[in-house]
Order: sequence, then structure tokens, then C-alpha cells
Amino acid sequence: MIWIYTTEMLLYLCFSILMGSLLIHLVPDHQKPELKISKRVLQISILGIVFLSVAPVIRLILFLYEDIGLMLTIQNVIGEFEVGQAWSITLILSIFFYLFISVTPVFEKKGFIGISLLFTLGLLMALGWGSHAASLTDWSGFVFHTLHFTAVTVWMGILLTVSWFSISSQNWLPFLKWFTPVALICLTVIGASGIFIMTLAVEVVEYQDAWMMPYGQAILIKHLLVIPLLLFAFINGILIRRKLQRGDEINPIPWAKAESLTLLFIFAATGVLGQQEPPHSIEAYLKGNGASKLFEYLHGGPIDPAMHLQFDFNLLGLFFLMLGFAFGALVIYCFKQKAPAYLSVLMGLFCVLAFHVGLMTSIQ
Repeated sequence: MIWIYTTEMLLYLCFSILMGSLLIHLVPDHQKPELKISKRVLQISILGIVFLSVAPVIRLILFLYEDIGLMLTIQNVIGEFEVGQAWSITLILSIFFYLFISVTPVFEKKGFIGISLLFTLGLLMALGWGSHAASLTDWSGFVFHTLHFTAVTVWMGILLTVSWFSISSQNWLPFLKWFTPVALICLTVIGASGIFIMTLAVEVVEYQDAWMMPYGQAILIKHLLVIPLLLFAFINGILIRRKLQRGDEINPIPWAKAESLTLLFIFAATGVLGQQEPPHSIEAYLKGNGASKLFEYLHGGPIDPAMHLQFDFNLLGLFFLMLGFAFGALVIYCFKQKAPAYLSVLMGLFCVLAFHVGLMTSIQ
């Protein structure tokens, strides 16, 4: 299963680089740092989308082919399953997109960029059509998943492009002036659409009970990773802006990279989440498959499929929760003490780990 989690994460990364590389070229030069991006980056991203998005199709084929044979299984999966149909559309769009990128000076005219963004939106819609959320509803799951992932790729894409392809940090303050509100809008859309998508699989009142399943553990870790992400967004959007306005010497690029790495960890958690069975019936799932190994290890007590988790704070749980707050504070402290950005990333991961252990040891 590791291979499919990895392909999901890299797929989201390819979409983000594609989206960010296109959007940043619509911004005037005086409102962004100097960048060096070739259209080869776009071509590799398109190829990555094609080959990485086929992973769920391959997984389904490998699961079914022993019953009816390989060729018939491939035909059925591509022709009758939504995940196979979505990949077929992805393949066709990607071929035309790749050819368009190859024969046009895409970064030189806004019209070419606009056409490329339409291709990208088409690929995002194909991904949304093959998602879990789309399979659970007639249309709303598809719409909200596409909206959710588009907002993610806009935020992550611009951040990735600027932090990893910048030649210098010149014009960083003008960049922050427009990117900060864009990131806030994306965060709002991501939060609202994410809550809707989550409720398709997990009732709000069953959120804690879902922690007993791999799906629930993945969604909890994903939500906890938002904590260091918001801390880095605060550093990049507010603290660094204040320093630049005062004329202080600071290189903002490592801190933008730190925020993008945190988003990459969220992509990894999303990749795991996307391949887990949604908890349509938590009790039935636990009876048939048992609890999550991670939950069993941290919980320690007996697990009844009909049980409902409740908080019962104890000394050990409170210790780890306080430790989580301390590591969160250290993310900001490392920045103020001019420590390397990677130390703040490490403190952020420890923050997530401590909160996770604190929550798991505070329930019964």
C-alpha cells in the first residue's frame, strides 16, 4: 500500500506545480520575486499526472483480475468504473495539453496561460469525478471535491513555485501583499469544502469514534497537521511582512519552503486518507476488520465495536497536550531566534505527534 500512498502525494504535488507555475506568470514582474521556470516543468507535471493518477486503476485491476482474466478486467475497469473513466479523460486531456505546451511559448502570452489553466481545470475535474466524495453523492461530492482541491493547488502551487524556483527574494513584500489574502481565501474554501466532504463519510457526532479506524486516524493526523501549517502561515504572512516593512534583513525563502513542506505532509496524509475505506458503519467495520493498529497501540485498553469514545483526561494525556502547545510555541520561537527554518519544521512535526498521543491517551 505504500506505493499507492506515495503516488497520491506526488500526484497532488504535480497538480500544484502545474497550477502555481501558470498562475504566477499572470502576476506582473514587480509583484513577485524573479523566477526561473521552464516549460519542461509543465511537461513533467503533465506526465506525472497521467502516470500517477493511474495507480488506483491498477490497484482495482489487480484486485479483480483473478476472477475474470486480465484483459476483460481492464476493459471493465476503464469502461464501467468511474475511476477508470476518469483516468481515460485524464489521459486524453493530458495528451492534448502536452502537445499544446510543446508547440506554444506558453509563458509569453496570457492567452496561452488561460488555455493552459482551462486544461488544468479539466484535469482537476476528472480527478474529482473519480474521487470517493463523488461516488457518495449525485453531484455535490464532485463539486466540493473539485473546489477543495482547486483551492489547495492554488495556495500550494503559488507557494511551491515562489519558494523553490525563486532566484532572489526581491519584491517579496509586494508578493506578500497579494498572496496573503489569496491564501486566506483558499484556506476558507478548503475549510468549508473539507468539512462538507468529511460529513459525507463521517457524521460530526461520530468524528471521535472514527479514530478507531484507519480512516479516522488519517483524517485526525491531517487535521492536526493544519496546526503547524497555520503557524508557518502566520510567520510568512505577518511576522516576515513586518520585518520587511521595517527594513530588517531576512531571507524569507527558507520559511516559504518550510510552509510548503508542511503542506506536502498534508498531501501525504490526504494520500493515505484517500485510500482508506470510509466509515459508513463504524461498528460493522470494526467487527469485520478490527481497529486501527495505531489506535490499538496508543489506546491500550479493550476495544468494543459498539463503544463510543469519550474524553477522560488524565495526567499522561494532559502532559502530551501541553507538550504539543510547547512545540507549537517553539515553531514561532525558532523564527524569532533566527534559527534555521528546518528546526521549526521539526518542532511542527513534534507538535503534531504530541497532540496525537495526547488525544489518544485522553479517550476511553
